[in-house]
Amino acid sequence: MAGQEPETSPSKDQAKDQAKDQAKGQAKAKAKDQAKGRAKSSIRSLRRAVRVSVFLTIAAGFIAVILFIWVETILARPSQQTIDITLEIKRGDGRHVISQRLNQIGIIHHPFVYQIEEWRRGNTYNPRAGEYIFPKGVNLAEAMDIIHNGKAVQHSITIAEGLSAAQVVDLIRADPRLDGELSAIPDEGSLLPETYFFLRHADRNALIKRMQASREIQFAEIWAERHDDHVLTTIQDAVILASIVEKETGRAGERALVASVFLNRLKKGMRLQSDPTVIYGLEQAGVEVDQLHKQLKHDSAWNTYVIKGLPQTPIANPGLASFRAVVHPAISDYYFFVSDGKGGHRFAKTYEGHKANIALWKNSKTNQQ
Repeated sequence: MAGQEPETSPSKDQAKDQAKDQAKGQAKAKAKDQAKGRAKSSIRSLRRAVRVSVFLTIAAGFIAVILFIWVETILARPSQQTIDITLEIKRGDGRHVISQRLNQIGIIHHPFVYQIEEWRRGNTYNPRAGEYIFPKGVNLAEAMDIIHNGKAVQHSITIAEGLSAAQVVDLIRADPRLDGELSAIPDEGSLLPETYFFLRHADRNALIKRMQASREIQFAEIWAERHDDHVLTTIQDAVILASIVEKETGRAGERALVASVFLNRLKKGMRLQSDPTVIYGLEQAGVEVDQLHKQLKHDSAWNTYVIKGLPQTPIANPGLASFRAVVHPAISDYYFFVSDGKGGHRFAKTYEGHKANIALWKNSKTNQQ
């Protein structure tokens, strides 16, 4: 009929559909092949990564083993010291400074080894300031143990019996191992003579306080043992008399007997007439001791040829033995004593006997000349 489009041929439509289907199939096949290729590539990459990872792990393990062996070898290697060496570790010294100082005394190592060992010990390692002795042949591990344990070198100072407080202060001030300025001279008789141990750079004032605390505690214990009828009524009086006994005799066997003489004189109201008290008064006044027998009337608060009873303070720092002799004196009826010229004394009950002993002493001096 005129005016209508001609009908499409069925064979042409089928051909178009088949072409489309064929194109789709080819696209799917191509996409599938590409997906397979990508999967294979990923597998190959994963395999390479696994191989690299395994290799790196083995290499790291090998390096760690080598590093461990190296560190352990250095830690255990004996030092090059030929003698024991004293080394001071100061406050604030870090790992690098400590490592450097150990190297300087012959404990040879790389600073990295010290750092590794410090890290490995962790919180169990705490270097302490102090002065340490490192034995010859010591290795780095042992040296680190020494610093960690804090067993620093103990120094000592010996305070002899009978020194004055000023003399003790002079000793402490002159000791270069101590630090700090002494604020004041302590009270006479307040320090206990003995040997004191301390670490380098210990504070001088702290050492003085230790001496005072020791004296206070130990004298109090001895004073508590006194008899109820003791002539002296206070511990301070006992310290004063003990200081006189300390200066009068250095013989252990005489102290209790000398103490008994002074206590007997106190009971009778007699002056003690002790030469060391005259000397102390002269020293406090800045007067030179010259021909003491002519200075026995020197006016001072300590001169027991002038004053009655005990001096106002001790004249020295007495030791435990002299203090104990005063608290537990010998039982005697002696009131006098004088040198025997041999380091000891002769004792007398009466002044006549005393004068005879003085004559013997003078004769012994003459014979010695």
